[in-house]
Amino acid sequence: MKRELDKRRHEEKRETEPPPPLNISGEEAWKRRGGRSRSASSSSSPPPETSPSGQMTAAERMMAKMGWKQGQGLGKSEQGITTPLMAKKTDRRAGVIVNASENKVKSVSISGEPTRVLLLINMVGPGEVDDELEEEVGSECGKYGTVTRVLIFEITEANFPTHEAVRIFVQFSRPEETTKALVDLDGRFFGGRTVRATFYDEVKFSKNELAPVPGEIPGY
Repeated sequence: MKRELDKRRHEEKRETEPPPPLNISGEEAWKRRGGRSRSASSSSSPPPETSPSGQMTAAERMMAKMGWKQGQGLGKSEQGITTPLMAKKTDRRAGVIVNASENKVKSVSISGEPTRVLLLINMVGPGEVDDELEEEVGSECGKYGTVTRVLIFEITEANFPTHEAVRIFVQFSRPEETTKALVDLDGRFFGGRTVRATFYDEVKFSKNELAPVPGEIPGY
């Protein structure tokens, strides 16, 4: 009887005693806590979707913010593009817009030596130039670089082609910025019109020689 009581007291004492201290540093203990937290979270939530390489591209991250998931199209009915578009520079004078997983979608041929001045044609028609247009163009083109000047030249000659009548000149601080704007804006559908973008001579621009030269426009 006494032996059983002594055994029971020994067991109770062992249960109430604190466990011996672990021989680990505080940093190691924190890592172990973090490991347990990661294990718990990984078991309760599915892994994030990534590209086949395990990392999302910048274009994929941008599309993901708009609700895109890999293999699905953008839009309410998933009718939009299923892979992001990417800008690819082919050489000094040409840029191409390509699909991330397909072949070419849009090709822009750049003729002439890049300058700091961009000429936009057919962005608006005759009679559509107002006081706000210059500021709006400068603000829109500001996403390509530093815009230093915007000039709008409208040809009011009778029977002049309407798609050539309004010439918008945008001067950037560097030719690289002009090239970026040209690649993006040339061929863009804007207000029911297809915009045409080209480089413009800086000397002529500085002298306010903005009208088309003879022979530049067929028939005029």
